[in-house]
Amino acid sequence: MKRLFEEQLEIARDIENNSEKLTFLTSILRSLLQSSVVVTFEITKELTPSDELGLSENTARFCKPTDGIPLQILDILIPKVRGYFSKWFLIGWFEATSQVSKPLSKQLVQWVEFRNKRPAHGVLDQKVTDEWVVKTEDILNDCLSVFSKILPTTNNENTLNPLDKFGRLLVETPLVINGSPIVIISVQVKKGIWKLKGQLLSNEDAEEFTVELPERNIFNLTSLKPIGPYKLTEIISKNKNHSFFHNIPVRQTDTFEGRKEELTLLKEWVDDEDSRYCLVFGDGGYGKTTLVLEMLNQFLESQIDFNEPLPTIISYHTAKSTRWTEEGLVHLTGISPIMDECVRDLMRFFEPILNKDWYTISGRQLIDKAVGVLKENKLSRDDVLLIIDNTETLATSTDEVRDLGAFLKILGKLIGRVIVTSRRREFIEATPIVIEGLSEFEGMNLMKRLAKDFKAKPLLQAGEPKLRRVSTQLMHKPILLEALVKYIARSDLGIDAAIDNLFKKTSEDLLEFLYEDAWARMSQLQKEVFLVLVNISSPIDQNSVGRTCLEVGIQNTEFQSGLEETHFAVLTDYGRTYSIELADLARRFFLQQSGKLDLSEKQRIKSIAEKIDTYAAERKKVESEYQTDRIAEAFRSEYARSAKVYADKGDVENAIEMYELAIEDDPVNSSLHDRFSWLLLNKANDFEYAKKMSEKAVELDPANCDAIVGLALACYRLQDIEEGDRYIDEAGKIGRSESFCLLRKAISRYHKARDINDIDSQIVCFEEAYRFLENAAKRNLVNGGYDAKNNKDIQRYQDLTRQKLAISRAKRTRNNSFN
Repeated sequence: MKRLFEEQLEIARDIENNSEKLTFLTSILRSLLQSSVVVTFEITKELTPSDELGLSENTARFCKPTDGIPLQILDILIPKVRGYFSKWFLIGWFEATSQVSKPLSKQLVQWVEFRNKRPAHGVLDQKVTDEWVVKTEDILNDCLSVFSKILPTTNNENTLNPLDKFGRLLVETPLVINGSPIVIISVQVKKGIWKLKGQLLSNEDAEEFTVELPERNIFNLTSLKPIGPYKLTEIISKNKNHSFFHNIPVRQTDTFEGRKEELTLLKEWVDDEDSRYCLVFGDGGYGKTTLVLEMLNQFLESQIDFNEPLPTIISYHTAKSTRWTEEGLVHLTGISPIMDECVRDLMRFFEPILNKDWYTISGRQLIDKAVGVLKENKLSRDDVLLIIDNTETLATSTDEVRDLGAFLKILGKLIGRVIVTSRRREFIEATPIVIEGLSEFEGMNLMKRLAKDFKAKPLLQAGEPKLRRVSTQLMHKPILLEALVKYIARSDLGIDAAIDNLFKKTSEDLLEFLYEDAWARMSQLQKEVFLVLVNISSPIDQNSVGRTCLEVGIQNTEFQSGLEETHFAVLTDYGRTYSIELADLARRFFLQQSGKLDLSEKQRIKSIAEKIDTYAAERKKVESEYQTDRIAEAFRSEYARSAKVYADKGDVENAIEMYELAIEDDPVNSSLHDRFSWLLLNKANDFEYAKKMSEKAVELDPANCDAIVGLALACYRLQDIEEGDRYIDEAGKIGRSESFCLLRKAISRYHKARDINDIDSQIVCFEEAYRFLENAAKRNLVNGGYDAKNNKDIQRYQDLTRQKLAISRAKRTRNNSFN
């Protein structure tokens, strides 16, 4: 890759106009920095205990890279890699060398300041341009000198060779496309599928591209720690930074068209503090959910400015009739049990794994309990925004509709502000937003965009008057327009024949027809996945779908492509995670198809379904035992949430200040002290202060296993091996596996040995570490999840310790020979 960047640098030098030259030099530098960060991510993941280093937070920040982010990330990770792997990693970043007269990090800080001050937000005159052309080229040369040691070589247009100096590590993230380095625009995940969007580094044709990343990519680090249903997001509204927690799904469509008036009304309601309820209603298929999610996602992307105060928690709930509870999959009936789930979804912010107490009460009793939790966490009803989707499914009779209205009224009065979507006008005094058909022009534009996506030639060839008439015939209803486009794209029919076929069928006939049509076009393996899913009793989500695809032997992406072509299910997509609810008609259709199988095939499908249910039950048990609620417990105050935002951004100084204020505000919160200790230990390298915080965390809650582990790690960093062992043994008694404890003992001795000068003592220490690793490997049950992570770390440290032992023994032999 170094050669590829040098070639681009030669191209830049031949550009005569300095303004154009500076622009291209900036692109080269951006690409080089991004590539170096990605390789550093890969090295950190494979060669360090990455779960301790905040790697997942940094990869998440890098998914939307700005010019300053690579500097912040390298500032954090380089010391860690030097501490855990090699003291000489990226020498020249923090220090001057014979090749780099000024530390590279300081040069790049000046470059970022210049980029923000002049090209981004100011005026770039000719004098400054001429000056920074020279400076940028000098910085690029120094970057190539420093980063050349980690940039992989290429053996053809796109394939990267393993990094020999880093244990033959293979960088799996695509950094070269069509023989050219790239500039990363974004890394996105939808329905658990990861995609990298970027441009080729070219001064002539910077072609945009999108590539799919493998499931086990550097940005998908969910295996390092359990992911709760809510995530912390920072936005800018009216030029101020705000942060809040949410479980908002991603957009339902990339082809959102029109609805400007409805979006405006929804935005105005959010700013109307006196209104507690908003009702978005209209016939099915007009895009009520799509509208609400579009507005919320624009808010997440800082495209909308709202008046203060902004909500602290935004909780999205889709009204489904099934839920996975302590008793397994339960079909909910009646208003109270179904609506109770809305409250429980909100409470999962505080306790991601709810205990049975939350399932033994309902109605007003449940709401009162939730109000108590909000008060405990110093939150009021104005801090919470609830979105309840598809409420028409919750009630059918007149009495049920009235009961639903009464429940929503209590919810808005005591818990938070409420946005409701429904096919009917619910019995609440709400700001109404009616969703009707698109305009003729909007319907035509939507068809054009969909026809381009699905390659529906008859529609692409049709004129504007024809498309307007088609939109009118289908009542300007987005769901029907989409069905028509897909049908035309899949069949050989023209527009008129396709419309005739659609109109001949009832709504149920149409769905059955679409099912049969889509089913006939699926591969055998895609069909098998659906047949398994209809037979499982566990929730259909990213975990069960992924496991089913593994058992069937099909790529997850191939199954997803089949799902996208159908109306088999309602998919709620949160990005990394998603849930699927099969439509009742689709479920009957699948069972009908299952009935056509011979006995042996039926038994095979049911056997796979039983495996999936067993896997889901074990996974839920592991999550419950891990007690992820401690993380949410730590960040219940505004100061603590601000501390986490600063920590995620790499601003350690402000994070420490916010943590200290948070502890003053919430001095008996064990989890808060534990999280502060983690920051001090892994990002500030203040081991004494970290130990003090961990000791306080354990004092406040002796059963806090995370805090005990943190205290053990602080002792290990302070070279107090005996004390560290004592605490790691305590952690083993209350939850951590024996293999985990043995691994931590081994890692502490591995790093202690590296600092021992006496060769005999060093070998003894390495040998002790290796014995712990062998025992850890024997006792580690690799069933996936954290066990798999432990196994990977055990294998890595076995390799590292074996290498160090061989070097130390050879050194002792040489010394003895000379003596």
